[in-house]
Amino acid sequence: MRKRIRESIQAKTFIAMLALLAGCCIIIYGMVLIFLPKNYRTEMEGQVTEDFYELTETLEAEGWEASSDRILEFSMKNNASVRIDDESGGNVFGVNFADDEAGETPAKSLSCSASFAENGQTYRIFAEVSLVPVSQSYGILLNLIPLIAAIILLISVMGAFVCSRYFSRPLIRICSVARRMTGLDMTWKCEVKRSDEIGVLAASLNEMSDRLTEALDSLQSANEKLQQDIEKEREQEKQRIDFFTAVSHELKTPIAIMKGELEGMICQVGEYRDRDRYLRHCMKTVNDMEEIVKEILFAARMGGSDFQLIRTDLNISRMLRKSCQKIKGRIEDRQMRLRMEIEQDFHYEGDGRLLEKVFSNVLGNAAAYSGEGAVITVSLKNGVFCVENTDARIEEEDLKNIFMPFYRVEQSRSRNSGGSGLGLYITKTILDHHGISYKMENTEKGVRFAAAF
Repeated sequence: MRKRIRESIQAKTFIAMLALLAGCCIIIYGMVLIFLPKNYRTEMEGQVTEDFYELTETLEAEGWEASSDRILEFSMKNNASVRIDDESGGNVFGVNFADDEAGETPAKSLSCSASFAENGQTYRIFAEVSLVPVSQSYGILLNLIPLIAAIILLISVMGAFVCSRYFSRPLIRICSVARRMTGLDMTWKCEVKRSDEIGVLAASLNEMSDRLTEALDSLQSANEKLQQDIEKEREQEKQRIDFFTAVSHELKTPIAIMKGELEGMICQVGEYRDRDRYLRHCMKTVNDMEEIVKEILFAARMGGSDFQLIRTDLNISRMLRKSCQKIKGRIEDRQMRLRMEIEQDFHYEGDGRLLEKVFSNVLGNAAAYSGEGAVITVSLKNGVFCVENTDARIEEEDLKNIFMPFYRVEQSRSRNSGGSGLGLYITKTILDHHGISYKMENTEKGVRFAAAF
């Protein structure tokens, strides 16, 4: 019980207010019990003295016989006994309305006396006023103590309950809110409609909650962005490692070939005695390596974080027709047909040099991997660039990896039957930099590449 009281501000407030109200009521009633009879007696003595001297003046002026009604009125009003004696001490008049019910204890009384003259004789008037009402008022107050105590207790309990709820309830709400804040739960509102310090505290908590929510949202956004940057950096690092691994693999083979041929020619072993023939072959290998190195440098430069596009307004329709004209002779040499469905004057803000390479790579792949009699359809409609070549098909496993560097669809993965394997990777990188979506898919007729500007 004590622990609950120590941990509850409402219980503490209730007990404190109960004790305060009960104490105040007891003190007030005790003061009434002490000072009311005294004040009553003082007031009563003053009134009796004033009435007695007024009666004496009346007797002096009119005589006691003519003023008997006034004497009777005084006796009745003040609960007193009145006696008039002559000069010899004989009683000439008397009246008694005093209340002598005082039980075993004699009642306190107030005595007054005065002299007056009438017809040359001196008379003396005596009045004794009973103070029984004073004693009775004190007894009544004592008798009312149980009832007053019950009323005091009821008022104190009700007052303490109301005050404790009024003061502690908003504090309990604020405490609950603060407890939720410690768990970073900001899905709340401190509903305390007051203009005092408690209301200011609630408003401050609400404002703090809003600011903390904004700060947490900002931190969460920053954390998510940081996490994305970290994941992106990891992915780029993985791509760089894979890229350089593939580069080393691609360059190792031609270097090994040239080394073997050069050693054979130096040692004049077998067929390598024909130096002119194998020097020409080494030169071809060097040229192939040069092309690979150029593409590697181009791809590496675009993969750098400081790479920037040079965007200008481009007539994509004209650029695409120009690329088709460049590849048309190669297509016709292989007994294939080129069909163009290009809309007029489609414009786009991009890097012209890079987008020309995209068109060249895609069209070159279509020409390289299509058989004789195939039809290559190049279209540009509503900003969607498509190249579809018939009599070709790519396995689903190859489609997943086709944009990876140095990946070749043919099973031999040889440069003799295909390019360097960087064409589609460079195409992917350029389109990613431009924010252009793309895909490679199989169709009923063959294979189609599509990019939406």
